[in-house]
Amino acid sequence: MRDPVYTYCREILPPSVVEHATSLSFTRPGACNLALARGNLLEVYEVGLVMKKSDDEVPSAEYEYRDAGAEEFDLPMIREDQTAPGQRSKNTKQPQLHLIGRWSLHGKIMDLRAVQRGKAQGVDRLLLSFAEAKMSLVAFDADTQSIATESIHYYEHDALKQRTFNDGQTCDLRTDPEGRCAALRLYDDQLAVLPFAAPGDLTAAKPYADSFVVNLRDAGIGVRNVRDFVFLSGYLEPTLALLHEQDPTWPGRAEEAVDTCSVTIVSLDLGRNSVSILNAASKLPYDCRTLLPVPEPVGGVMVFASSSITHVANGAISCISLLNHAAKHGIGASMQNYLDETNVDLELVLDPCGSVCTLVGSNTVVLWTQYGSVFLLRLAGNGRLIKRIVAKQIAGTDIRKNPHELTAPVWDDISILPSCATELHLVYDDDSAHLSDEQLFFIGGRSGRSLLVGVRDANTLDSTSGDSDNIAEDDIEAELYGDAPPSSTTNKSSEREEWAASYTTTVYDEIVGTGTVVGMDIGVSAASGAAENLEMVSCMGNEWRGSLCIQQRHIQPEIVASFDLPGSPVRGVWTVRCLREYNIGGVMQAADLASLADLSDTFMVVSRDTSTSVFAAGDELQELERTGFYINGPTIDVGEILGYTRVVQVHTHGLRVVNASGREVQSIGFDQDQAVIAELSDPYVLVRMRSGKTVVFEASSDSGRLREAAVPSYFEGGQVVAASLFEDMHHVLGTNREWAERNKDTLNDQARASGEAMHDGDFDNLYADATVKKRRRGVDPTATQRQSRRKHSDDVFDDLYDEGDSDKSDEEETEDAKDEGARPEDVRGDSPMYVLVLTDSGDLNVLRLPQFERVWTTRRLDNLLDTLVGTQVDGAKLASDSSSDSDEEGTARNHVAAASAAHGRRVDQIQLVQLGGDSITDTHLLVLTTAGEVAVYRAFEHCAHEYTSQRAASHADLQLDTDDSLALRFVRMQHDVLAYDPEYQQKMRRVQARQEKAYAEWEERSKMQAVEKVEEERTARKRAVEKQQREEAMAVADWDEGSDEEVGASDSVVAKAEENIEVSVAAPDDIYADDSTLSKPAQDIPEQPITPSENKPAEDNDIDDAEAALRYPLDLTRKFIVLDNLGGYPAVFVTGLRAVVVLAGSKRYARVHPIRVPVKLPPSLQPVEKGFDAEASGLLMPGRPLVGVARFHSRACANGIVVLTQSGTLVVARLPVSAQTARGGIEFDSAWPVRCIPAGTAHGGISTQGGVAFHAGSKSYVAATSSPEPFYIREPNPDIAFRQATEAAEAAGKPVPAPRTVIPEYQRHDLRTTSVPPLVPRFSIDLLSPETFETVDSYMLDVHEHVAAMQTLELESAQAEGGSRALVCVGTGFVLGEDVMSRGRIYVFDIVDVVPLPGRPQTNRKLKLLYTEEVHGVVSAVGELRGNLVMSEGSKLYVRSFANDTLTSFAFLDCHTWVRSAVGLRNFLLVGDVANGLSFVGFQEEGPARLHVLGRDAHACLPIECADFLVLGQQLQLLAADSHGHLHLFVYAPRDVHSFGGQRLLRRGEFSLRSRVVSLRRIIGSSRHVCLAMTFDGSVHAVSMVPEKTYKRLQRINGQLAKAVPPIAGLNPREYRAVPLHRRQNQAPKRTVLDADLLVPVYTNGSVVRQKEAAQRDGTTADRVLKDIVETESVFGIF
Repeated sequence: MRDPVYTYCREILPPSVVEHATSLSFTRPGACNLALARGNLLEVYEVGLVMKKSDDEVPSAEYEYRDAGAEEFDLPMIREDQTAPGQRSKNTKQPQLHLIGRWSLHGKIMDLRAVQRGKAQGVDRLLLSFAEAKMSLVAFDADTQSIATESIHYYEHDALKQRTFNDGQTCDLRTDPEGRCAALRLYDDQLAVLPFAAPGDLTAAKPYADSFVVNLRDAGIGVRNVRDFVFLSGYLEPTLALLHEQDPTWPGRAEEAVDTCSVTIVSLDLGRNSVSILNAASKLPYDCRTLLPVPEPVGGVMVFASSSITHVANGAISCISLLNHAAKHGIGASMQNYLDETNVDLELVLDPCGSVCTLVGSNTVVLWTQYGSVFLLRLAGNGRLIKRIVAKQIAGTDIRKNPHELTAPVWDDISILPSCATELHLVYDDDSAHLSDEQLFFIGGRSGRSLLVGVRDANTLDSTSGDSDNIAEDDIEAELYGDAPPSSTTNKSSEREEWAASYTTTVYDEIVGTGTVVGMDIGVSAASGAAENLEMVSCMGNEWRGSLCIQQRHIQPEIVASFDLPGSPVRGVWTVRCLREYNIGGVMQAADLASLADLSDTFMVVSRDTSTSVFAAGDELQELERTGFYINGPTIDVGEILGYTRVVQVHTHGLRVVNASGREVQSIGFDQDQAVIAELSDPYVLVRMRSGKTVVFEASSDSGRLREAAVPSYFEGGQVVAASLFEDMHHVLGTNREWAERNKDTLNDQARASGEAMHDGDFDNLYADATVKKRRRGVDPTATQRQSRRKHSDDVFDDLYDEGDSDKSDEEETEDAKDEGARPEDVRGDSPMYVLVLTDSGDLNVLRLPQFERVWTTRRLDNLLDTLVGTQVDGAKLASDSSSDSDEEGTARNHVAAASAAHGRRVDQIQLVQLGGDSITDTHLLVLTTAGEVAVYRAFEHCAHEYTSQRAASHADLQLDTDDSLALRFVRMQHDVLAYDPEYQQKMRRVQARQEKAYAEWEERSKMQAVEKVEEERTARKRAVEKQQREEAMAVADWDEGSDEEVGASDSVVAKAEENIEVSVAAPDDIYADDSTLSKPAQDIPEQPITPSENKPAEDNDIDDAEAALRYPLDLTRKFIVLDNLGGYPAVFVTGLRAVVVLAGSKRYARVHPIRVPVKLPPSLQPVEKGFDAEASGLLMPGRPLVGVARFHSRACANGIVVLTQSGTLVVARLPVSAQTARGGIEFDSAWPVRCIPAGTAHGGISTQGGVAFHAGSKSYVAATSSPEPFYIREPNPDIAFRQATEAAEAAGKPVPAPRTVIPEYQRHDLRTTSVPPLVPRFSIDLLSPETFETVDSYMLDVHEHVAAMQTLELESAQAEGGSRALVCVGTGFVLGEDVMSRGRIYVFDIVDVVPLPGRPQTNRKLKLLYTEEVHGVVSAVGELRGNLVMSEGSKLYVRSFANDTLTSFAFLDCHTWVRSAVGLRNFLLVGDVANGLSFVGFQEEGPARLHVLGRDAHACLPIECADFLVLGQQLQLLAADSHGHLHLFVYAPRDVHSFGGQRLLRRGEFSLRSRVVSLRRIIGSSRHVCLAMTFDGSVHAVSMVPEKTYKRLQRINGQLAKAVPPIAGLNPREYRAVPLHRRQNQAPKRTVLDADLLVPVYTNGSVVRQKEAAQRDGTTADRVLKDIVETESVFGIF
């Protein structure tokens, strides 16, 4: 351990639990935005209105559960007779959340609030608070689509801090409803007040004034122990309601003081920075926790306690509504007159800190409890005096009344574990007018789901003015209870149900998350079965409601079929759809289909190195021998044109156009040139030649033929590096003039500033001549089919296939097309068409077709800047020729090319695409570099400031040069897919050359085997003839009959038959073998051995890269494949170094997911030797890159893909998605592909300690689930307990206990002392199916037995093969109160195979209990050490062997307090104690087995939650996570003098995650072990060791970026990852941990300029840094 050790830590999965939410207009004026705080992640959504499908297209998936006592175990099934609740009728708009952006901050967001700026300013700002006492004011920058920091406020001063450390600082933030100020609670009873400028005040220099701090204890008001505070509306000055407790108490002092809370109303004087008391209400129950302000006309505040709800107005208590019968004992005698017992029968107990409430109208509240139940609360009274609060449960399970009749969570319900709630104010249009009377809310959840809910009151309870603002008490009683007296509880209940029935709730959208996490384990995906395809399964929620979350980094598609096509390996694949045409009345028109999505593929074209094959697509692939396709060479691209009535094939020597019958319609050849890459977009075909020339063809709807279009001269000069076609089907790309029409108010403001205003009439002329019709090709083909109709007679149509009937040749037509040019109406249709051109100087130009008019350009795309800004465009055609370039421009272009080659990467391909189908119109620009990097940009509308200034200063009728330019910008989107290898293309070429060589050797080997087989058949035939002759001769000798003539005749017949034997010598499965060689006489086969062909590929060392580049032009192979429907998602498949899928779901945010498809060598490439490594031999590249992909749609595989692997294997696959994602389907519209399902079946909760464990033997998961049970204390009197036990034994006919026997506490009867007992979970061990995650078996634990630890361990077993087997070990503990001695149990389970139930193959596994034992302490930790079980029992640690299905102890160790973690590695054991730190223990097997402590933490006071090992080669490091969310790194160095001979573990580093670590799992690599730390908020951090040189190089660059990159909200990245001073154990931190969260995003999604600058300052290159990052994170890609 002399060598220094260094650690690399990065967040590979961001936090997902929604902790705070607020609504505001953040991105633009009038927008309905939603800001979410998910740990340190800030997300901004916009609520939009989208058209929903009809109800019959949405399958219902409401879970139904059978009785647990039935013969078949209860499994969830789908009700087919019900529809999903909340679905609307056909063709209606519904609200939906659209993700605008997400930003990772260097600090955990403690709270966030909206700062209302009014309509004058247009947009609102966002105020964020951070620990310990900081807040930042941020705004949205529309120019860059990012967050701009306006101010930061820091209050962490020693004068403000208390004497004790405040680890539980909440940093609660509140804003005034009038937008006058904000208040931050800091250090208990102090408030930091930040005044704002008056809303609409444009003269203010800054939007805020100087802040001040108010100490509520010293401000003359004497307020102490503040629990909650809120702002009230309707006051002239900012007014606060403070909930505080002057004299703290607790339930043990209930006899002395029960009404100790008060509500004080104070006014803030922003001018004098003072506080004054308005009124106060005291004598409130001691368990009050939260406040809810009630707006006018009711006013006041609602105070929520655990057993009551109180309304306070004007310093007086209106009423105290009791929620259970026990609440009376917590109310003082002076408050008995205010009691309301309307809801006492609910027997409800609230956790105000875990419950969330929001107002619906002015007198109705929706309450989400900590159990997931939903209640409606209605305030009933006269004026401001509330006399009654009526509560009714509308969702969730009443767990108090029916604790034993629980059902699993219903996913369609609004019942979730709440974390926050906010109301959204959405402006509805005419199509959504039916939603105008509905209130929209967002509810953040802690169990995996956050909902967008609409609440509607059919009766419209709110009134408008006067005394009718509140419903009179008598009217309420008459409405609720009718003519019956108020004491009639039966009528109360029925009328209450009628009142609550008027409210309806609808779930419009949801956000799937992975928090709050209580446990995690890593297993192998059952879908793939490969050991390297791991998945991460985590438990979310608590004991009352929980769910399981399955996450995978890679998309693992469902393989439908996989086959190797005969012949040489395939290099490209395409599928096309083509409609047949019919002659109807002399008019040729295509078949009329209802939807293009129902049209299956017509052809599949596969390309090889020297040939092309065509197959008829469908349920079965059939090769077509005679078609109009070109088959004598490789194919470049295939696509559809003319409304899917023609197919264009681009091959190396020309073009072919065929119809739906596969007959050739047109053929165009390339004179003395070859095509290398092409792209098709109806009606254009873009082809790039090997000479550098770019040719564009266009199809005419009149003639149905392709003609070459006139292109700019620089297209022929070799200046085009990459090009792409784009059809704006949704008319998203608007011009500057269109932007001016929509934003004339903004221009008027600028015009007023310049002294001239524009009138509305001036803008009416902007669109005088512009009439645009929308058409969406690919969605409704009937329109395109009508456009594709061509007037020809039957004879003319038949003559299309006759090459000699045309008067003009194709070449002549091409020349005429060049002279005439293309008519826009022939090719353009209604959707604008563009072509993107990237020149060799790095400029990206957008040209409008067919005039090739440049409408937008940006400089140096190869720099991959964060924002692509357009430069000034004059609107003229881009006619610059390469010959007219000046010498300076040519020299600059050469310098740019040289610089691009110098840093090892350049732009390879570009693609502009619209993702989202019909309702989503976002446009994305995809850029792929030669090193394999993928950059994704999102287009947004932005008009240049120069144009707005000119337009504001000019008249509307004045035509500007830039009117027709696009108002466009691109912002780069962040993703975490890391791929970088500058030599990828050269490596892939060598692989293809080796594959070609291997295929040639296999072909020759197959021929030799065929010859040998023929020889064997000839020999066998000869022997058979000889045998027959002998038998006949013997027969003649025996019978002595016959003549020599007959025998000679028989011999001649046999010889003649032998001469007529024919065999086939062609290679097996070789469809290109010559017909003349398929059948030859045997005597024509040469006897000499066949030698290998002389044309075999050269050896690996002789492979010339230049020659390989010509034979395998990977750099010019199309790598962007646009898929209109991939399992329900519009997506772009990117092939290359790391195959990824870019898709956009309902959130309208492009997600980049890597995809993994199994790759194997076909038999034609398999060497004869056994045990070879394909990657080591060079036949396969590591990382499993994919060569090609195409859509595949048939009845057997709807909306799937056909993937071409690097070995030439075709794989037909589809995404395993579900129409109802929240009900068990995989959601790809998230950071990682995620799947959320309920925990168990008849159980609603999850264990917060045991969690989940993966069993490798059966590839199944075991989860510790729970259901609530009422808790009663046991009979304390031993005499009464003995008498009860005796009576129970006599009644059951069992032996009675002996006299004076002390009955154990857990066997005594319950003592029912209360009508509202607390609820405790009852646990069970559930076995989950690996395919569906349904519960297939369950083992119920005893009452009050809690799961404390659960893991799958490899224990030695003589009965198992290999000497060990995987067993599930569960440690439990009984919780009966602090006065009862604790005890526990250890369980050992195995998973065995059984015969499944009929029709349920998932039930083929069962839990088998092998061993159980009761011990004298709680089993809080289990682990494995050299095949033995390590378990903690109280304060002792035992090592036990599992032999003959029995546990035997043979070593132990006395520990300190409570062992939380025990992890073994070889002969070492790492023990973590909850109060006494970390211990490094050695295990001695030889001689007497014993455990001895090698070293301990020097201070021995860390509260360890979990611990594990880190390994790098021969180096070992100890990793521990404490309960505060900090990682600590130790080493065992006995030779170091500071370790006192190894007795002390040396601290080598620390790293703060700012969230409690719930699980540590180690992934074992080839030479490096990586630990994954799952935190409470759902984030995952990867921790690994790195070499010293790599660390120092990356650390220096990381330090530069910490100073150079401006952080959002002004936060310090170093302070964020630093452990607080009082947690550092009086030791200076060592800088041995690299925070890669700042480094990796810059080198993954940052600009090339910033990467080069940071690397050059350190004396290295960006290429070296990227290679270090890729090598370090190579182990992370195993998911």
